[in-house]
Amino acid sequence: MNGAARTTTTLQLNPKKQDQVRRPEIRIWAKEKLPSFKHMGMEAAVVSGLFKIVGDKLAPLVIREYSSLMGVTKDLQELQDLVEEIKSGLQVAGDNAIGNKPPSNWLKKLKDFAYDLEDLVHEFHLQSEKHDTDNDHDKYAVLKYMRTKPKLAMFQLKMANKIKTIKNRFAAIVEQRGDVNTILNAIPIDHNVHKNKIISEPSLLGNVDDSKIHVRDEEKHKIICKLIDDQQKISIVSIVGLGGTGKTTMATHICHDNKIKEHFEGSIFWVHVSQEFDNNKLVGKLYEAILKKTSYLRTDQQMVEAISNELNGNKFLLVLDDAWHKNQYDWERFMLYLKSGSPGSRILLTTRDQGVAEAVESTCIYKLAFLSDEDSWNLFQQSLRLAAKGLPSEFVEIGREIIKKCGGVPLAIKILAGVLRNKKTVDAWCALRDSNMWNVDDIEDRVFASLRLSYFHLPDHLKQCFVYCSIFPKGYKIYKHQLIGEWIANGFINPMNEIEQVEDVANDCFDSLLKVHFLQDLEVDEYDEMEICKMHDLVHDLTRQILQGEMVSHSQNATIGNSQKCRYLSLASCNENIEVKLFSKVHAIYISGDNFALNKPIKKRCHVRSIILESMGATNLLLPSIPKFEYLSYLRISHASCRAFPEEISHCWNLQALHVTYCRALTTLPESIGKLKKLRTLELSCLLDLESLPQSIGDCHNLQSFLLRGSGIREIPNSICKIKKLRVLNIMHCLSLRQQWSEFFGTLCNLQSINLAQIEGIHNLFSSFACHKLRTLTLSGTEITRLPQCLTLVSTLEYIDLQNCWGLLELSEGIGNLERLEVLNLKGCSNLGGLPVGIGQLTHLQRLHLFVIGGSSEHARISELRNLNLLTDNDLEIKNIKYVEDPDDAEKASLKEKSGILNLTLDWSSNGAEGCSDSLEEEPLLDMEKELRVLNGLEPPSQIKKLNIYNYKEPPVGGVVEQSICVHEPALEMITLKVRAFELA
Repeated sequence: MNGAARTTTTLQLNPKKQDQVRRPEIRIWAKEKLPSFKHMGMEAAVVSGLFKIVGDKLAPLVIREYSSLMGVTKDLQELQDLVEEIKSGLQVAGDNAIGNKPPSNWLKKLKDFAYDLEDLVHEFHLQSEKHDTDNDHDKYAVLKYMRTKPKLAMFQLKMANKIKTIKNRFAAIVEQRGDVNTILNAIPIDHNVHKNKIISEPSLLGNVDDSKIHVRDEEKHKIICKLIDDQQKISIVSIVGLGGTGKTTMATHICHDNKIKEHFEGSIFWVHVSQEFDNNKLVGKLYEAILKKTSYLRTDQQMVEAISNELNGNKFLLVLDDAWHKNQYDWERFMLYLKSGSPGSRILLTTRDQGVAEAVESTCIYKLAFLSDEDSWNLFQQSLRLAAKGLPSEFVEIGREIIKKCGGVPLAIKILAGVLRNKKTVDAWCALRDSNMWNVDDIEDRVFASLRLSYFHLPDHLKQCFVYCSIFPKGYKIYKHQLIGEWIANGFINPMNEIEQVEDVANDCFDSLLKVHFLQDLEVDEYDEMEICKMHDLVHDLTRQILQGEMVSHSQNATIGNSQKCRYLSLASCNENIEVKLFSKVHAIYISGDNFALNKPIKKRCHVRSIILESMGATNLLLPSIPKFEYLSYLRISHASCRAFPEEISHCWNLQALHVTYCRALTTLPESIGKLKKLRTLELSCLLDLESLPQSIGDCHNLQSFLLRGSGIREIPNSICKIKKLRVLNIMHCLSLRQQWSEFFGTLCNLQSINLAQIEGIHNLFSSFACHKLRTLTLSGTEITRLPQCLTLVSTLEYIDLQNCWGLLELSEGIGNLERLEVLNLKGCSNLGGLPVGIGQLTHLQRLHLFVIGGSSEHARISELRNLNLLTDNDLEIKNIKYVEDPDDAEKASLKEKSGILNLTLDWSSNGAEGCSDSLEEEPLLDMEKELRVLNGLEPPSQIKKLNIYNYKEPPVGGVVEQSICVHEPALEMITLKVRAFELA
């Protein structure tokens, strides 16, 4: 930004075994001491994760009828024995054998072998499933078998040859291992010594919040003061610090601060810059952040003009997160797009390099300090989720030694704490403390060492789930439900039994990665419906380092030379033709950008399992080539210019998840979609020109989840009601939908979640209702007037969302039967006449928001609040207090015991803060002493931050306000009184 000379201020802020005889080429592992992999621990960890997946798939294949039919049962059993042997060897690879030297060629070959073995097992597994599907309940199965016998014979020969080749490859690898220095004494990672001191079950703490650390709170305060000062020109404040020190976390806390929200009146925007500085891409990100619209198909000029118009005359705060570029001219050119903002606008930039802060001509630079030993220990305890005295002394000593190695970097501390939370013995903690990976001097290397060590200690079933996330670009918003589908498609999720749902197991894996902070920043999207998360840039660097040659992320590397190793193809931007041979062994594809092109059409490829395409043009060769991927399991297409799907999509017989989002030109889906017999998830979001769905969708009898959001659909095919396995039905924001719902739910007996948010025409539901496994129900923003009585018999209900149902007049009697109910969101239900008797029996309730006192005996008295002690939603509004007849009922409500309430509103009328129109004649005639006793009985909890008192008859003077302020200092930030004649604030 050019102009007058500026002053830059730099501040330093405070700082398993088989007993049978094995074949000779396998038995060699049993003759000698199993190897540990010196200098190769990370590579061994990757291979271990791969063999875990292979083993889980092989076990059921050995006993399948198809394996016997193919005559390969014995071969599969030998492969299973082989896998178990390798896993045993890898499991004793010592933690202290991890170093920083590159892995040997021997282990690289073992990893390539693992990938190819997994491909072989995956192919056989799918052919077995296809055989079972084609012959299931078919009276012509024998005839079909005779007709296809020649094909089966060919496949049998092909599979036997592949198995033979695989075993020969392994024998060769084992023979080579003596050529390198890989056989050393093994030291276990976790010593299973029974005399170990074991941590008891911890006392759980709340979510970890860096801002609770005193030094961070001081830093945050100083930066906020600089952002809201009286300086009129647009200025830049930069936060500089090493990766993982909490720059982004600090910026997030600043944006959520009430002072910032009020000062910038909600005009707060966030752009993730990342390493590659591309002005056009940055403009697109800025446009999406400010306009809340997709930048796809917008020209730069259109976006610049829209940005300028939107900012014109508005004071804003723009966060430019993770900036790396140091070219001052490029930054000056970009800053021109922001000049229309009003004086007092601010830019908050985060970077690892002070040179970047200087290049943008920052008016103030804050150097984020490392945490002190004590602050580091406090953060560790919070992240470990242990109460202050929850750790035995032996663990405290070791824990403090580990934390010192983290150098005061919050990310390293939190991730290590997440890993140690599952380590219950002293030896396990010692093994982590004494790892050779700490033998580095540079603090940045120390941080990365902590991340590598944390990955090494992950359970095998999580390792592949974790490294898969490397396929996304840095700063990418990862939707939880989509990521879970991608893991399932790639074969990472294997339920232990037939009872477990694969989606539930995947959800547990997601939560596990979240707990160790390998995934972070879990929140809901702008519609408050879908959960999204991110991955820290340093953690993303770790995933890319782990994959190494298996990942191609630049078009320059997309060459034939990489075709035999590439398993993950991630191209966030590509301006060159890509060799088709690169797809020969690829498992997962992520491609974004309309400039992507192939050197020739794709032929049949059997290894690709998941494809994500973003911002693709209608002429791109990859879209029509999708039916070529026979074994494709997951497909997501977003922001593409396609008007229709190819009918040949049914050739992807293994497709289990189909997500089509923001393809605004799409008008139809093919009737052949009903041939996708394995389809489990179908998501159709923001398809404005899509007006109908094929009736054949009801033939997808394995469909578990159907999500329809923001489309032009006019009617849902009744054939969906035939899908007995449907568990999740989300139909939201479809303004053209005119559906008869009364009989719709009469046959869907396995539904666990229904979401009909913002759907018009919903007045009465469920005249026929069979959803007796229902757990969540969302009807927010609908015209429902009464909660159906049949719901009170659904004992599995845990979540009901009725937010902004302005026409809702009453809930159902018997709602107290819903003993598992944790959420009953009544926010914005302004015409609710009162809550039914029995509401106090919902003792697991955590979120209510609104409690309305009714004027009849059918309504709950305020004293029913007594047992609702788990309310943790921060906000509670109590309306119609005028109907409280007995002041003792107010005291029995025990508001002062409800520590989860931070913002409390006490309203004597039914119409909120502006409800001063009630006439005195309409109100019960209460004497002032009685009304004052009611008010005193509703004493708020000591943690209260905001207290609102509305429509009280007389101003509560005589010490009531003063007493409340005195009792609740220093937590109380604001008290607002709105009475009939005047207002105090």
